[in-house]
Amino acid sequence: VIIYPVGIHWVWGSGWLSAWGANPDDLGNARPILKGNSESNGFLDFAGSGCVHMVGGCSGLMGAILVGPRLGRFNIDGKPQNMPAHNTTLMSLGAMI
Repeated sequence: VIIYPVGIHWVWGSGWLSAWGANPDDLGNARPILKGNSESNGFLDFAGSGCVHMVGGCSGLMGAILVGPRLGRFNIDGKPQNMPAHNTTLMSLGAMI
């Protein structure tokens, strides 16, 4: 709820990565803040897919780092252990939902 609007605003609208920029020149032409001159293009995004997936990927990475590895997956020597079987019905239901 907080991260997505902030990240998307940086790319869309008048954010600091926006190709339409928040830093117009003397004639009113939009120039992105990346360089602040006519050579800068900003972040050009095709239909929003770049910034949407960037926010989702970074959020997923932070979640994986926060949760950490599964407990009991590896023994003291660092070798993988067999994990007990899971409920196939619930796995299929979770995949469909």
